[in-house]
Amino acid sequence: MAGAPVRTLIRGATVITMDALGDLPQGDILVTGDTLTEIAPLIHADIHTGDVQVIDAAGCIVIPGLVNAHMHTWQTALRGLAANWTLLEYFKKMHAGLATVFEPQDLYIATLVGALNQLNCGTTTLADWCHNNPTPQHNDAAIAGLRESGIRAAFSTARPSPTPNRGRRRSGKCRIRGPRSNACSKPTKASRC
Repeated sequence: MAGAPVRTLIRGATVITMDALGDLPQGDILVTGDTLTEIAPLIHADIHTGDVQVIDAAGCIVIPGLVNAHMHTWQTALRGLAANWTLLEYFKKMHAGLATVFEPQDLYIATLVGALNQLNCGTTTLADWCHNNPTPQHNDAAIAGLRESGIRAAFSTARPSPTPNRGRRRSGKCRIRGPRSNACSKPTKASRC
């Protein structure tokens, strides 16, 4: 039937439900479009109509999506680089060094790839703590990367990395002090950007 949502039947997996149904040593999951519509030990679906894709998941485990509650997704491109750095070296080389050369498009691609990697590893919800945001364009680019990936995310910002020197403008980024604060595009004395 044209226009009907695609249905996918995941058959025969060990299913960890995390709800009253409990764990199923062998179970089926029916997904209609992008919505999980049924979980049961055995789902009877007419697989001969052509509107159901069947995935044999025997020997596989299906779990709910994971939550990563703290990640600096913009650093994805730098993974492994600082593995043997001390904390002081990290602040100097990452925050005062590498972070300063990231353009908005660098933040976009690093955040997109980082979020896609999280999805690939089973994480479906991410708290992204971005502390490389010297301009509003950096924040916009990072958020665009998260949106494009399709992951559920909470985007948090911190002071730009590194903190500007005394008397240096923040390149148009206001410090956001709370949920009712307004961001500005041009620093003003009144906004304390």
